[in-house]
Amino acid sequence: MKRMAIILIAILSLWSVLFYLSLKNGIYRIVDSGLQNFANDRISLFLVSDKGQNLAVQDSSGSYSYAVNPIPESYAQANNGTVFKSEREKKAAGNSLWSRSIRVIFQDGQGQYFQLTAWVPTLAQKQLQNSIARWIAILYFILLCSILWLNYRVVEKNMKPLYRLLRWIDGFDIQETPPPLDNPTRITEFQHLNQAVSEQFGRAAGLYVQQKDFVDNAAHELQTPLAVSLNHIEQLLQRPDLNEEQMQEILKVQGTLRRLSRLQKDMLHLSRIENGAYQGREKVDFGQYFRQAAEDLDEIFAGKHIDCQIEEVAPLQVLAHPALCELLVANLLRNAFLHTPPEGRILVRWDSRGFSIRNTGNKALDKDHIFQRFYKDSRTSSSSGLGLSICQAICHQYHWPLQYGFEEGFHCFSLRVFPQPES
Repeated sequence: MKRMAIILIAILSLWSVLFYLSLKNGIYRIVDSGLQNFANDRISLFLVSDKGQNLAVQDSSGSYSYAVNPIPESYAQANNGTVFKSEREKKAAGNSLWSRSIRVIFQDGQGQYFQLTAWVPTLAQKQLQNSIARWIAILYFILLCSILWLNYRVVEKNMKPLYRLLRWIDGFDIQETPPPLDNPTRITEFQHLNQAVSEQFGRAAGLYVQQKDFVDNAAHELQTPLAVSLNHIEQLLQRPDLNEEQMQEILKVQGTLRRLSRLQKDMLHLSRIENGAYQGREKVDFGQYFRQAAEDLDEIFAGKHIDCQIEEVAPLQVLAHPALCELLVANLLRNAFLHTPPEGRILVRWDSRGFSIRNTGNKALDKDHIFQRFYKDSRTSSSSGLGLSICQAICHQYHWPLQYGFEEGFHCFSLRVFPQPES
């Protein structure tokens, strides 16, 4: 509509100007034709009259006024031809009198040059031109508004199927069965679009359900063999006939199995969160989870000598599922310990509106990818790559905005927690 308005303004403006100039020139042609005929008659009368040819003749009677004056030959040669001109004469009262004049230079039988100047008042013509200009402007405005309004109504009516389709797309949730697309239309292109969108979104929802079921089933199926394998590893480590080299190899296998077990647990947690398995709500105090998680992780990462400081400005209590809140705090703090260099610092601070976790670091993480599944920083190969994805899934369930930034040598994950009403 904006482009159409620009084009219409340009076209109608050009048409208005050309139309006005055409009418104006038409009026001038009529006036000039009358002046030309009047001048020819007066020249003919002057040449056959008995008046002295060297005397000036002037007449202001009737609609036309004219004057005939002798001129030198040099002036006649320099200004030969017929000239039309519009002039404005200001009166004493402040009014202006418009007139149209003609100037003709001619020669009598004795070779004397004369100049005839004839003029006619054009006040009526000026009023007509002003009236024409005013009505053209009114017509221009009416045409422009009418065309734009009609086009807008036509476009709006014909685009209703598209607006209904967009509302259906905005309300589409891939985690739920999409409602049927009720969008009747006689426009062939929109019929094809409705069919294509409905099929593609239905296929996407089906694939998403299959993917969730696959991940859930795979995580469950991996749980038993991993537990059995770790149990066998523990039994092997108890054997007295193992030498140091064999024990080192078994410990490597044990570490790999533990990472695989952690990956299985993270996949199971993520699948359960997305499937809505954690629906219960109760009052949760984040402070106890921060203190417990910081104490546990400080023991695990004791070799890095990390200084973890906790500051409680005000209690942070919300209505949520306790397991999800504990998982959220544990994953964020574990991520902070993983990315903190030896002798580094971790600052945990919370109040009644949210919390922030800051830890020292060398460079910023890729904020466009850190919440993607299985994305791992090259320096943290022991990570499963699902910790921050689980955090984002938890925050998405409760509509909590989780943000990451890097300021003054500190990684910072901040979260504003909005209390959830009891269901």
